Amino acid sequence: MSESDWRLRPLTLEDCDELGRVHMAVWRDAYAGVMPAEYLAGLSDEHCAANWRERAAHHESGPERTIVVIDPEGRVAGFASAGPSRDADAPTEWELYAVNLMPEARGTGVADRLVDELVGDRDATLWVVEDNARARSFYLRRGFTDEGGRSTHEPTGVSEMRMVRRAARHTAD
Repeated sequence: MSESDWRLRPLTLEDCDELGRVHMAVWRDAYAGVMPAEYLAGLSDEHCAANWRERAAHHESGPERTIVVIDPEGRVAGFASAGPSRDADAPTEWELYAVNLMPEARGTGVADRLVDELVGDRDATLWVVEDNARARSFYLRRGFTDEGGRSTHEPTGVSEMRMVRRAARHTAD
């Protein structure tokens, strides 16, 4: 499958049930061995879908954006979200909230397209689980660096780090 076989489109209410299942499947895969197994086993596809329905219902009224990834067979294979920073001490105004892809979508170039679409060339921050080496490597490749901020994922006690990317500044000579 080539990168062009994967479609990106804005979140719709019709996506929410499948997105809830995909979102939790991605978490169970990406955080296995990083977050407690009992926490991952207890994640609810239905609860996640309900949260997505609420977000989709208000999607048009706010600056937040969610893009859904559709695989070549027409199934939801991931998503990415971004919007105004949620941190009181934010070093940038824009935050990449999440890039979550099913294993078959990884390495296809879709994640790069999502970051390009949601962040573009603006300054941005993101939070990543410190022990998620694959995600950290991807974000480093995309120009994000460790900003020094640390937090704890409350339900699991897992350490998160804040990364920042500054847009290239072009000045007239």
